[in-house]
Amino acid sequence: MRELLTPTVVRVMTTNIFVCISSSMGEQAYPIFAATNTSDGGLGLSSRDIGISLAIASVAVIYLQLVAYPRLEKKYGVLKCYQRGQKTIIPYYFLLPFLNMVAKQVDISSISSQFPSTSRIILWILLIVLLLMRVAGSVMMMTSINLLTANLAPTKAELGFMNGTQQLSMSSSRIVGPLLSGTIWSWSIKHSLPFPFDFHLLWNACALMVFAATYLSTRIPQSVNEFGADRTESPGANPDDERAD
Repeated sequence: MRELLTPTVVRVMTTNIFVCISSSMGEQAYPIFAATNTSDGGLGLSSRDIGISLAIASVAVIYLQLVAYPRLEKKYGVLKCYQRGQKTIIPYYFLLPFLNMVAKQVDISSISSQFPSTSRIILWILLIVLLLMRVAGSVMMMTSINLLTANLAPTKAELGFMNGTQQLSMSSSRIVGPLLSGTIWSWSIKHSLPFPFDFHLLWNACALMVFAATYLSTRIPQSVNEFGADRTESPGANPDDERAD
């Protein structure tokens, strides 16, 4: 199976690892970050508010997965969707911790008023916008990586191996991601270090991993937009072209 690990396959799988670990870290960290007191760098949201924010994001997933993504993939191709998903989620990771400044204003205004303050409304608008960015980026990345993995198989006989390799990297990230996110978050809020080593550190780490994946994805050839088995088995196709990449 070593001959299947072409440079293109290695690049795609490496970006997959970066994307999956960062996504796992972000998904596990969001509820903790949202529930953490504003004095410790969080948003100070209640369990009910966190549930509402996640529910809104979940509804968006249905539309993006079933309606938006098929149209984007048809128009731009799998690789472009993968790259655009990465570029969409990087600002989410970088900007999310800055909502702490707005959340602190919510705490101050809530002392003198029993009605929703302007700061709270602004916080919710910004939070929903960022969560929709995360959902859009995640849908485009995760759906695309599944399609890219299938397209990388040189023949239909190798589809199982390629899919198994991709699932192995995703499953491993489910172990590594939460471990890293919990460790980094706990360490960052226990120390009085300046930006970017304060409560921004976890989110900056996620952004950097996706940024690395974005850079590597620019070196992936456009040929991955087509099913590799069809290219190899079609008349006149040269199976050694990709191995020369």
